[in-house]
Amino acid sequence: MPRLPCGRLGALLATVALGLGACATAPDRLPPEAGARLRPEDAAALVRRWDAAWQAFPGLRATVDLTVRRGGRTERAAALLLLSPTHLRLEIATPFGLPALVATGGPGGFTVFRPVERKAWTARPTADAVSRWLGVPMPPELLPRLLAGQVPPPTDPGAVRVARDRGSPITFERGALRVRAWPRSDGQPARVLLENGERLLVDLEWAVNGALQSVRLEAPGRAAEVLIRYVAGEYVSPPPEAFELILPADIQVESAN
Repeated sequence: MPRLPCGRLGALLATVALGLGACATAPDRLPPEAGARLRPEDAAALVRRWDAAWQAFPGLRATVDLTVRRGGRTERAAALLLLSPTHLRLEIATPFGLPALVATGGPGGFTVFRPVERKAWTARPTADAVSRWLGVPMPPELLPRLLAGQVPPPTDPGAVRVARDRGSPITFERGALRVRAWPRSDGQPARVLLENGERLLVDLEWAVNGALQSVRLEAPGRAAEVLIRYVAGEYVSPPPEAFELILPADIQVESAN
């Protein structure tokens, strides 16, 4: 595997919960330049290629630069991101190196722990839990995929189409979720739009060697976005215990269930 190219707690948690579920108009930014229009059979092959890349994904440990923009304000923080095909863990430190926020997610549920405030929030792994955490009620198993720069596959591989609108995106459905993906000329996904009555726009930036450089999650209707820029990291297979979060007995825990 190639190596990746080398805040404040309250404000950060509030802005990570972006409210991305607002209804939005089409994205204003121009779609990526994909070169010649794909034939339907080529688009289907590209979707299979993306899914094969995800199936080969072992996991990721990376230092990231997290930037959140909302309401005319910008917040930045350094963080540690750990991904596996089924789990994620995000750790944000204070300027003094103490943990400000630790968030974990996986099939067992979601936990967001704020050590300084001695508070935690837990929920079962549902679309509603993702909505409360990130603002978009999308299947929780898609989170590691998107943060790893991968496109969720269609429910019916035979239903992949190429749209005739701007940028000629690849379109398909995954259950009730409508997916539109704009590939680069080299086949890497450059933009993904997820719609289920609500919209989430995901922009992906790749290095020349194929390593993921950044992931941008945007709520176009709210002029709000989260940018995760990969600073340094490596593809690894994190052990299950790396995603465990044992909460102290003396903290306040809020359950959304």
